[in-house]
Amino acid sequence: MKIGALTVIQSTLLLIGKYDIMYYLGLDCSTKAIHGVLLDEEENIVEQFKWASSASTYEERFYEILTGFEEKLSKIDIRGLLVAVEAAIYIQNPKTTVALAAVVAGAKYICYRNGYSCMSVDNKVWKRYVLQAGKADKAFIKRFAMGKWADINDKEQDYSDAACVALYRKMEDKDEFDILYERKN
Repeated sequence: MKIGALTVIQSTLLLIGKYDIMYYLGLDCSTKAIHGVLLDEEENIVEQFKWASSASTYEERFYEILTGFEEKLSKIDIRGLLVAVEAAIYIQNPKTTVALAAVVAGAKYICYRNGYSCMSVDNKVWKRYVLQAGKADKAFIKRFAMGKWADINDKEQDYSDAACVALYRKMEDKDEFDILYERKN
């Protein structure tokens, strides 16, 4: 039986760390959910995740979202997993900006606690390198993601963003597009 790009056996082996290849997890955070897409070295989607809460207050959602994220991440035992999370963006409402930054920081801390290297990346940066369009809108991102990954969850835009963030992490790891050199200068 196939699950995305992997069989059930491969998926089970992935969770217990039997492969010595690199994997890249891209995270897209909001105040209501964290969306994640896991890519392999060949840029195939291995798994797509969503940790969400429908609680009425941000305070309740914050703990539910991050608890769900930590529970899942702690079950993934991949030596070669690199994570990237889209950095918090400035929103007109300062309270929402602070709340989003807290979710992003919480996700980064959970990655750290579980032994995974996690970097944050500005949305204009990943868009420039992955899409060659730093100001790409949601429709452009979704078209790109659906064209690149036939199995992307197209019901929510956030999966497309998370997949592109994961692809950016892979590109950065492999030093494609001279990203490391440009970041230092």
